[in-house]
Amino acid sequence: MQNLLRRLAMGVSYSKLTKPELEKIIKNANFTDEEEAIFKMLCSGRTIADISLKISICERTVNRRIKSIKEKVKRLEVMQYGDFNSGRSRN
Repeated sequence: MQNLLRRLAMGVSYSKLTKPELEKIIKNANFTDEEEAIFKMLCSGRTIADISLKISICERTVNRRIKSIKEKVKRLEVMQYGDFNSGRSRN
């Protein structure tokens, strides 16, 4: 999990993650049902416009959910392994 979160912190696209990596994030990030659905669609390469049409919400709402997803993934990273960007870790 540490390597996975480190890759995300370095800017690896969600669509480049493996299925087991995605499942680990979903299991540990406490996404809402809607966030989880959006996360899965992002990982499959869908655009914001596609996601908006698929789940019948406006693009602005999709963007807010993506922001929340990113915050939860970042929080997961910090809670479990410290802040990779600062070089500090929790022991």
